[in-house]
Amino acid sequence: MAETSILPTRNAAAIPALRARKDTIFLRILTFAFTVSIIAYIAIPMLVTLAMSFNDASAIRFPIKVWSLKWYGDFFASPQWVDALTSSIIIALGTTVISTVSGVLAAWAFERFTFVFKPLVYLLIMLPLFMPGVVLGLGVAMAFGDVSLLGINIYGSRALVMLAHSLWAMPLVFMLMEATFRTVDHRVVEASYDLGGRPLRTFLEIVLPSVSTGIISSALFAFVISLNEFVMALFLTTRDTQTLPVLMWLSLRSAGTPRLAVASVILAAAVFVSLSLIMVWYIRQLRKN
Repeated sequence: MAETSILPTRNAAAIPALRARKDTIFLRILTFAFTVSIIAYIAIPMLVTLAMSFNDASAIRFPIKVWSLKWYGDFFASPQWVDALTSSIIIALGTTVISTVSGVLAAWAFERFTFVFKPLVYLLIMLPLFMPGVVLGLGVAMAFGDVSLLGINIYGSRALVMLAHSLWAMPLVFMLMEATFRTVDHRVVEASYDLGGRPLRTFLEIVLPSVSTGIISSALFAFVISLNEFVMALFLTTRDTQTLPVLMWLSLRSAGTPRLAVASVILAAAVFVSLSLIMVWYIRQLRKN
């Protein structure tokens, strides 16, 4: 009788374990399916655009009958498209410098010092990041539409677009660097002060090298944001300074040729290279540590 009473008990104990195992398998399958779906959702448009850039036809259409590099040659042979790409790169580089320098300094000030109205200043710094590009672009255009500096009109200049793009890029740099500066060992900073190190030298020689990964990542994110930004550039650029996304939109309204796919591939490649640089830098820093 004792043996027959033990068997049901063992079976009853095995049932929850079996159910837990089934639930684990189900969750793994669900997670895998969800991950594959997200990857496909992201990859399929990129792969279609990449394939379309090799289309020999004069319009964007499937299926692709003849594969060719025709539109790549057409893109780089067109002064208008090359100038737009050059303008985008120059503006993105300028935005990167402005937003990285200002964002890093602001984040260090917030981490290191206490001052009046600190929450209000924090709100003002982060506010542009949540504002629509239409509002920012139109506001900057109206504010600087008739302003000139040394006889040069500010409106339509690349410098104005850099400043406008920094309204989005700088808060992002600030947010990332504020979190990064919290990892700094302030005892090392205080030790530098005790040994006679001046604040500027301590910041340049001790603080910045310890947060180099965060700075590089923030700078590359700022570069990507500016390179792909369209709405504010639409309000603030002229024919001589228009960026690649603006020219793509204007061309799409008139004729949708595979040249647009080539431009999209170039922008996507810039994003991919930037993210790759971030990963390589991060891995190198991990190996050093």
